[in-house]
Amino acid sequence: MKLFLAVFCAAVCVVYVSGETCTVNSDCVNTSCNTGNTVVCQHPSGSGVSQDGGLCTCEDSSGECSSASDCYGSNANLNCPDSARHCYDNVCICDRFPIGRREITSE
Repeated sequence: MKLFLAVFCAAVCVVYVSGETCTVNSDCVNTSCNTGNTVVCQHPSGSGVSQDGGLCTCEDSSGECSSASDCYGSNANLNCPDSARHCYDNVCICDRFPIGRREITSE
């Protein structure tokens, strides 16, 4: 029974931390970012804005990007691994959607 309770509590914590849904940026009340960053509501690519269809994440509002590689390493003040960094609306973010990223690419 104790094992079940421990697993249940851990699952609740993971869902709470990784799943704050949003429609607009002001819905993101439980997401905190590095100093100087902005909390944004990221919606998946192609779906437009839908009620509670986005996930809260952080953007580095100190500069602009044109590709994900502009956001790697110390190029962006983000607290996520390079594999989760993407260029979203010309700003570096910690991407919350593993599929359908709306990455800006140069043509």
